Amino acid sequence: MRLTPGKGGEVLSKYSLAALVAIAVLAAVIFGPKSFPEALRVPVGTAFETGFSSFAESAPWAYKPFAAFLEQTFESLLTVLSSISPVILAAAVVLAIANYRGVKLAGLTALLFAWVVLSGYWDYTVETMAFMLVAVAVAFTLGILIGLVGSLNPRMNALVRLLLDAMQAFPAFAYLVPVVFLFGIGNAAALVVTVIWALPPLARMTSVGLRNVSPEVIEAAKSLGTTRSQLLFGVKLPMAEPSIRAGSNQMIMYAIAMATMAAMVGAAGLGAPIWSGLNRLAFGDALQAGIALVLVAVIIDRATSPREGSHFKSHRDGNLSWSERLRGFFRAPYGRAHICLTLFLLTVVASQVFRGRWQYFSDPPWGVPLRLREPVEAAVLWTTTTWGPFLDTLSGLTQTYGLNLLGNFFAATPWPLVVGTVAVLGIFTIGKLQGIVLGLGVSFIGCLGMWESTVQTMTVVTVALVLVILIGFPLGVLMAMNNTAAAILRPVLDVMQTLPIYLLVIPAVMLLGVGEVAAVLATFIAAVPPMIRFTNAGLRGADHEVIEAAQIFGARPGQILRQIRIPMGLQTMMVGLNQALLLALAMAVVSAMIGAPGLGANILTSVNRALLGTGMEAGIAMFLLGVVLDRLFNGCAQFVASAQHTSTTKVARKPNDEATSVAASSATAPAH
Repeated sequence: MRLTPGKGGEVLSKYSLAALVAIAVLAAVIFGPKSFPEALRVPVGTAFETGFSSFAESAPWAYKPFAAFLEQTFESLLTVLSSISPVILAAAVVLAIANYRGVKLAGLTALLFAWVVLSGYWDYTVETMAFMLVAVAVAFTLGILIGLVGSLNPRMNALVRLLLDAMQAFPAFAYLVPVVFLFGIGNAAALVVTVIWALPPLARMTSVGLRNVSPEVIEAAKSLGTTRSQLLFGVKLPMAEPSIRAGSNQMIMYAIAMATMAAMVGAAGLGAPIWSGLNRLAFGDALQAGIALVLVAVIIDRATSPREGSHFKSHRDGNLSWSERLRGFFRAPYGRAHICLTLFLLTVVASQVFRGRWQYFSDPPWGVPLRLREPVEAAVLWTTTTWGPFLDTLSGLTQTYGLNLLGNFFAATPWPLVVGTVAVLGIFTIGKLQGIVLGLGVSFIGCLGMWESTVQTMTVVTVALVLVILIGFPLGVLMAMNNTAAAILRPVLDVMQTLPIYLLVIPAVMLLGVGEVAAVLATFIAAVPPMIRFTNAGLRGADHEVIEAAQIFGARPGQILRQIRIPMGLQTMMVGLNQALLLALAMAVVSAMIGAPGLGANILTSVNRALLGTGMEAGIAMFLLGVVLDRLFNGCAQFVASAQHTSTTKVARKPNDEATSVAASSATAPAH
């Protein structure tokens, strides 16, 4: 059963949500707080601890050789990289990028090396290089193999997709708990968790690419007598190369993100000073290492993204000037390669002729001249001194009328009403079976013993999402209506989305200290960029012919925005809000570092204390919460978009407003 927006859909869209809210408030007042009964508790955590303990004791052969291989490979590679002269290593990386990706990206790479040398993070950067090379190589191998298995037949594809869905939907931080339980603290555990988190995108894209190879091409190859291995390596894999390249790029970015998180369990690299700085509240140190990590992420992303076609054109005209010939030589692949190779050889010779301490980037003679600790601490002091009273007032209002009010309401709502409301909404928006499954998923969160923690997490997330709507939507409208504002906000959003999520707590703590309100601000900072971006994209994506028609009939900019742009961009904006919701949930563990209660705090405690049972229960609860909210939100968004389409079509039929009629009816035409 799924209600479509006809007459019944209008009644539901107008009254059902309000009725459900009224029932929830009335039940909260009448019945009082009702926590999930302990009698329904399912000891999932105890079962996991027992199973993992038995596996760890009885089958060390199944995981210890793999951990030892990863550890030994990393140590060997790190030894090799550390033995190379830093000048030669840096020159090799910069010139290789210049040869394959151009001078601009090579210049950014040189800026990265200058930053890490001046900051004293050269050793951490080399560790990050070794860590990423090992993790990416292993994830690439396993991802290709899993993708091959998924491409064999529809049944195997369904199994592989189910496995990959579970791997990606499970919270990233929750992976750390079982891995630490088996492998302990160190680089082996960090590499294992990075490989697990990074391989799904590549496996998906490999499977998709192989399954999309043209059947006619395969039949033609078979008719020529090719063997299975020849068909795979000579036909399928080459034709699936674009998909594999795209999946490899995403795999590398996932590996960078997890490598930072894995610093919690002893991973080497730039994540270590970030994590250490946040633990000591030394935000300058964390920001300085975070900037280096952001540069690494940007460089790797640009260097591994699928290449566009070359823009170089060979000129056969013999009348070209010497400057045009020279530019053509530099742009030609062979000319660029010769130049880079020559520069590399000159660097090697110079490093041997002019030997000295300047070559030792770990301990250069100029020391560590670049420090952000003092400027950041000065900024914190100025902020607290200048804006302290205002920020205290704002924090108090948010705590009293946001967190406390909403938290008390959530805690006072009887759990059967919550389960029933989720099930009813699911039944009406996405179908009967799916709605029942969503209701069961919510009830299982209580069976895990995580009901109160989930309520606390939902309180922080909901307040943050309210701020996202109140602030992100107007900023998205501003970007869509003003090109200057868009040019200013776009790089700001790029920086916000590129920074490691650890660093997003820095401005929150600088402004509000430690506590729930700071956690709300950090969650808001992480979640607001997609809302702004998708609002801008949705409003700018409105049909220009429809807008021109409305302008001809005299519609004002405000009318065009309300009656044309917003209805036509509603689905896109809903996608942005959905992404904001998922990012807010992903911030739960990070915000727990600065005082946020809930599921994130349980996961963080379990990682620090190696509490497998608590960590797995909190991770499963977070997984279920994310799935339920995502499915429910998508269903409600589709229903609201359909209802908006119906109501807008009716407005279009009114004869008394000709401009609105023409514009609105045209705006809704593509939805058919």
